[in-house]
Amino acid sequence: MPICHDREIVRPLLLRDELGTPSMYNMVFGRAGAKASWVRVDDLEDPRAVICRWRWMYLYATSPKAAERLVADLPRRYRVGFAATPARLIPAVKKARKMNWTALCYMYVLDPKRLVVDRRHKIGFLRPADTPLVAKYWPHGKSRRYVGWRIRVGPTCAVRRKGKLVAWALTHGDGAMGMLHVLDEYRGQGMARSITTALAERITKRGLKPFLYIVKGNRASINLTESMGFTRYGTYAWFGE
Repeated sequence: MPICHDREIVRPLLLRDELGTPSMYNMVFGRAGAKASWVRVDDLEDPRAVICRWRWMYLYATSPKAAERLVADLPRRYRVGFAATPARLIPAVKKARKMNWTALCYMYVLDPKRLVVDRRHKIGFLRPADTPLVAKYWPHGKSRRYVGWRIRVGPTCAVRRKGKLVAWALTHGDGAMGMLHVLDEYRGQGMARSITTALAERITKRGLKPFLYIVKGNRASINLTESMGFTRYGTYAWFGE
């Protein structure tokens, strides 16, 4: 399948499902700090499936068959690992390549007009010196290099008490909100709600849409997110060889 040198070709395809493609859209056009190294489509004239690659691969398709053909045509030298991909495409991908693991998440999106605002706490910003602590408490990565980069280039939020960082959140390379954490001894004070408010507003000011992914079964995060005005859009997957 051809590499798409003119990325404008895929814009209409992604905008048809604008709420469902924020990760892919931001990656293709580099809107949140990261930009895909390449983009492949099933058809340059009438694309129905698109894959882009950064640290992970991101897949979107209106047709499962188109997704299957596109994945099957990937060079075998690529070790395939997908992020933020609609779960409905998993069976098609598995027909083309063997997948050994899968993690499912719900995606939530926010209409800024529906944001439930909470300003009980003063919200500042993360600093490069905060990188080791944030990485320590991030259960899905712990990469200091990645965390430090996101602190430098993306919107961040932080709560400090007597100069000590006690709660924070930031965004990922695809623009998704993430890494929200409150130290145990400071929980129950509404810090997560104040941080969610501030981060959503800072993302919106950058001209981006607030959205995030929550692992299935994380009831505390689901309850918080839904109470803040976010709407569940669908189920998305991280999976790979």
